[in-house]
Amino acid sequence: MKNQPTEESHSLDSVARKVNQRAKELQSDGYEWLRAYGRAWLEHKITQWPTTWGDDLHILIYGDFEPLKSDLHFESLDITVHSERRTDTVIGCNNCVLDATVRIKDKSVDALVDASRRINVLLGAWTLITWGNSAIRWWSWITHEIGGAIVEPPPHEDLQRAVDGVLRLPPPVRQKVDVALYWLREPRNLMREFHRRDLLRIYSAYWNAFECLVEAVNILRPRPKVSKSQKRKRIDEFLSQSSGKLTPGDIEQCYREIVNPGLVDNASHALRECFGMNAEKYIDECFRLNNTDDRLYNIRNAINHGEIDTENIDELLRIEARLTTLWLIVWGIFGRIVPFAAPAVSP
Repeated sequence: MKNQPTEESHSLDSVARKVNQRAKELQSDGYEWLRAYGRAWLEHKITQWPTTWGDDLHILIYGDFEPLKSDLHFESLDITVHSERRTDTVIGCNNCVLDATVRIKDKSVDALVDASRRINVLLGAWTLITWGNSAIRWWSWITHEIGGAIVEPPPHEDLQRAVDGVLRLPPPVRQKVDVALYWLREPRNLMREFHRRDLLRIYSAYWNAFECLVEAVNILRPRPKVSKSQKRKRIDEFLSQSSGKLTPGDIEQCYREIVNPGLVDNASHALRECFGMNAEKYIDECFRLNNTDDRLYNIRNAINHGEIDTENIDELLRIEARLTTLWLIVWGIFGRIVPFAAPAVSP
């Protein structure tokens, strides 16, 4: 009989249900859905730990370096790098690829975070003593996902329409859009480079594109100037809400949002121009969430200022979840400036 579900499809359905159920549990504990699902999937992968690995995390170390003459064991890190060069791996390039094993205390997310930090120390030290003159990275089946996709070439008429739309923009707007287009295409890895993490590069690049597009919208639709009396009124309202007791954080917020709003005011204006009834939600996502760590702007600053725990897998899942919202905002603004089929925004 045709179209009978296979044993493999039953297995995949079972995995999907388990991961989905675990994600709902994490969501009830306060995790945002995308972050919850990412952590649930990581926990599932840990349950699939290859029996041949024992109590070690197996990784590949690869880069532009010569093969080792002998195995290297770092007792203080509990890491062993094996000297035999690998040629049959998922690393789709001609770099030198070596096996390495990392001892872990147990099979858990926390243990993987600890292992990642130790690997970072080793590869960071390697980079130091070579003065950063060659690339060196790592990959593991447990911790690194395979991402990317191959898409069909766009219809010529659609591509021509978008090209013409960019070329018709006034020169000051065109300059901002050109830079935004660069930031959209430049940071993402090719599919053959899936073993290389690009999350933080993509996030920073998308925020750069967002700021360029904010300026473009403000050139096309300048925001009304706020008079001195209006500013004084807003400051008085802000003071009344704090009962006259200001913290250093309150003073900073008052200056940033009222006295000299800059990016916040320009971005809020651009979002209102582009998204109408959805604008306030996106302004909140960028600048006003109660959880300040999840504000899109604060994440960008945390990345730039070295405040992100880059070896914490759960932290990277949080940023990946927030990137989805930033992605939607950036493409939505582009859709208001350049004629193309932009992703639909949620109501």
